[in-house]
Amino acid sequence: MMRPKIITIVRMVRCIVGECQHEITVRRIGKRWHCRCLVDGVVNQEVAVFNRSDIGFACREMLRWEDKCGNFSEFASAARERHNKRFLKVG
Repeated sequence: MMRPKIITIVRMVRCIVGECQHEITVRRIGKRWHCRCLVDGVVNQEVAVFNRSDIGFACREMLRWEDKCGNFSEFASAARERHNKRFLKVG
C-alpha cells in the first residue's frame, strides 16, 4: 500500500495534557482536504491531503501521535489498535 501525499500544516501544539476529549473535523479548503484534531475544543494539529480517500489515514495518524505524546482519550487509543484485530486467527 502506497502512503498518501500529506502536507503537515500545523505541528502539535499541546503535549502531555493527560485525559482529554478529542474531536476530528474535516473541511475542503481550496484544492485540499484539511483535517483538524481538536483537544478539548482547541485545534492541536492540522493536516492537509490532496485526495479525499486519504482523509482516514491522515486522521488516524494524527490520533496515533496524540496518544503517543500523552494526550489520552478512548478515541485516540483506539487509533493505535491494529486494523481488523478481531478477524486475526490465533494459533
